[in-house]
Amino acid sequence: MTSASCPSAEFTLTVQAADAHTLRVAIHGYLDYDTSDEFTPAVDELLDAHAEQHGPPLRHLHLDWTDLTAFDSSGLSALLALHRRTHPAGITLHLHHQPAYFTRLLEVTGVMGHLTQHARGAASPATAEAASDTASAPVP
Repeated sequence: MTSASCPSAEFTLTVQAADAHTLRVAIHGYLDYDTSDEFTPAVDELLDAHAEQHGPPLRHLHLDWTDLTAFDSSGLSALLALHRRTHPAGITLHLHHQPAYFTRLLEVTGVMGHLTQHARGAASPATAEAASDTASAPVP
C-alpha cells in the first residue's frame, strides 16, 4: 500500500490496489474546509504515479470512504474537481462505503449521479457519431 503525501495528519490517501485499468484508493480522516485543498494535489500525485507505472489506460478510480470522519461543501468541491479531471480522460469514479452524511450531501446537492456517471473512453469518430445520432433520435 502507498500513501499520498499530505501535510495534514487529519487527511491521508492510501492505494489499496492497482492494475492497468483500475486504481483503488482509501480516503482517511477529514475532507473538509481545512483539508480539501490537499485532496486534489494528493489524488493528482496518485494518478500521475499510476500512469508512470501502468501507462495511460486507467478507466476506473474506486474511492473507499470507510475511514472518512468529516465531509463538507469544501470536500464536495474537491470531489467535483477530481471529476473534472477524470471524466474527460475516460476515467469513471466509483464511490464505496460512504458514511450516511456523505451520501446525504451528495443526494441533497444532486451530484451523486453526476460524479458516478460512466466516462466514455477515447472513442473513434464513428463511435462518437453513432452516439450523437442515438442521442438525437426521436423517442417513440
